[in-house]
Amino acid sequence: MESPFLDIENSKPVRSQLLKVLCILSFVMCGLSLLQGVTRLFQDTPEAKRQQIEQIRQIKPDMADTMENEMIAMQENPYFKISPYIDLLYILLSFLGVFMMWNLNKTGFFIYSIAEILPYTAYLFLGNNTFSMANSIVAGGAKFAMIGIVLMVIVDLVFVGLYAKCTKEMK
Repeated sequence: MESPFLDIENSKPVRSQLLKVLCILSFVMCGLSLLQGVTRLFQDTPEAKRQQIEQIRQIKPDMADTMENEMIAMQENPYFKISPYIDLLYILLSFLGVFMMWNLNKTGFFIYSIAEILPYTAYLFLGNNTFSMANSIVAGGAKFAMIGIVLMVIVDLVFVGLYAKCTKEMK
């Protein structure tokens, strides 16, 4: 019986169309995330945040006060001090996992899954006052940020599920 994942002429495994599309989309997303993460390291300084708050203060003073209080709380939280570096680590792990799956290595699926799911759990357990900050952001008018976070979780779970479907063609 012929296997749909084996090139008979060269007797080497072949990637399915689904795995190719998933990997290419993941490579693009890893590249964009890496660019955003590096930019965040240089642009999310306390001075830059203070400038943004002062600009918002001219339009909505109450919102600026809330943002200023949250910025102070985040600066005191050790998790938020190291989170940009941890995020870069997750991105690199995700890229490694996708690269391994591209080469049909099943271990890449586990690395990718951990790199996609662990940030959410680390944020919940290590980021003290995470929910209070999120609630004040929503109260401040950024409900779209919460919707964006929920959509990111859904997309990550869908990708992990689709990659899980492709593990039967990996070794």
